[in-house]
Amino acid sequence: MYHHILPKSGFIASSVDEFEKQMKFLAENNYKTLKSEEFLEFKKGKSFKKAVFITFDDGWRDNYYYAYPILKKYNLKATIFLVTEWIEKASEKKEEFKPLGHNEAKKEVQVNPSNVILNWDEIEKMKDVFDFHSHTHSHRDFYFDKEYSWEEEFIYSKDILKKRLGIDSKHLCWPRGKYDNDLIELAKNYFNVLYTTKRGINLPDNNLDEIKRIAVKKDEKWLKKQIKIFSNPILGYLYSKVKPE
Repeated sequence: MYHHILPKSGFIASSVDEFEKQMKFLAENNYKTLKSEEFLEFKKGKSFKKAVFITFDDGWRDNYYYAYPILKKYNLKATIFLVTEWIEKASEKKEEFKPLGHNEAKKEVQVNPSNVILNWDEIEKMKDVFDFHSHTHSHRDFYFDKEYSWEEEFIYSKDILKKRLGIDSKHLCWPRGKYDNDLIELAKNYFNVLYTTKRGINLPDNNLDEIKRIAVKKDEKWLKKQIKIFSNPILGYLYSKVKPE
């Protein structure tokens, strides 16, 4: 699970150098990077040899400027969960890209989202590498003077993804990984696969309610270690109990 790729690493941000080393490691060691629909096939029982599923949250513009060319260079695939209200606001005008750290970027979203959030033109260009799904409509931040019910978050994000990209998104990523059983049941009226921020192993068990993910840090050596841990069901289970998020 990534958020930002920036010149320097920081809070929920990998540096360009770290990200390139990680993607180079995956490519040189013949890892298959799954598309979201292939990940769903895996959960339903289809076997993939040496596969990983790369996801990005929010839809930061640095994903276009830094992550996209590296993924394309190594012929890898990934998924971005978009906050659709932010993308709509960012697409209202053209601005220069500002590579800001996470806390600064979230402040910028509120005053000039075009600087830091992907627009629909950039998303269209990235469709050869990325597929796109829902991270709700507002991320429950309500930056633009309107609050939404959870049901509106689901419906609006699905409608915009359908209108802009022509996709019927069945994949939802919870904002900040926060949810409860009632929200899971509500979300299942609209989505089939629900993504968390919980560490752990995803098995081909058809359980789509709580997909585990690992927040990526550091370099390719760290990534190699994590893949080794979470490719072993027993070791991965024990490790995720010690460090659940």
